Amino acid sequence: MEPPAGTSVADAIPVLYDLHAGMIRGLAWRISGSEDSADEILQDTFLEAQKSWPKFEGRSKASTWLCGIAIRQWKRRQRRRSGEPRNIPSLNDLLPFGETTSSIIPGHGESPLDATIRREAVSAVHRAILELPEDFRVPLVMKDIIELSVKDVAAALDLKEQTVKTRLHRARLKVRSAMRSAIPQMPAVDPAFDRQTCIDLINAKLTALDEERAFPVDDDFLCVRCTSVFNELDLTRDLCRDFTGMNPPASIRELLIRRASE
Repeated sequence: MEPPAGTSVADAIPVLYDLHAGMIRGLAWRISGSEDSADEILQDTFLEAQKSWPKFEGRSKASTWLCGIAIRQWKRRQRRRSGEPRNIPSLNDLLPFGETTSSIIPGHGESPLDATIRREAVSAVHRAILELPEDFRVPLVMKDIIELSVKDVAAALDLKEQTVKTRLHRARLKVRSAMRSAIPQMPAVDPAFDRQTCIDLINAKLTALDEERAFPVDDDFLCVRCTSVFNELDLTRDLCRDFTGMNPPASIRELLIRRASE
């Protein structure tokens, strides 16, 4: 359980470290792409938290507060890479119209995705995440890898929830394209619905992913093309989470305790 606001620094910070250091390190690793940077951000996040804890009023969860600190620590180190895009295509441009192939993804009860193909797809997904502009990369990592709620992502980034959702939708569709490059393909069938119906269904699917709930439309209603696109989105989300968690170094915890006693 998170320590409530008003708990002494000496008591609160070790507990917060034990609860959330793995999450913060994973967040830092996935947005920076570097384990060394992840360790630096983790340490600086908790050193800053140690200084700022007396001002924490408990208006958000402590985990959300820590994520906000970690993002700020990362941004202080961040320099825009040469050639890095400032934005990604619009949602309309990212929609899967005009695609001539569909991914071959095993269905329920079938053999799982080949291990080699899955590794290649995981690599493609995480390369694509690192290539996203930071305004899209950070919400995607927080939501689909760290598995925070949209509400908590918005609070940590000081954004409106709808802004977070819009960025998530575009980022997911962009990363889906990278995933498709690593998965075997077959000729795609034509959509059974008009364009607007397809757009409405895709938006409903993306919203269901936002809210971690089942897609609200019966499978019997969906055409083969819709089912294929939704399976690709589900696989992309699963591959985002397919990484080994990072155990936080004990040395950082020892440093925090020593600083607190001083």
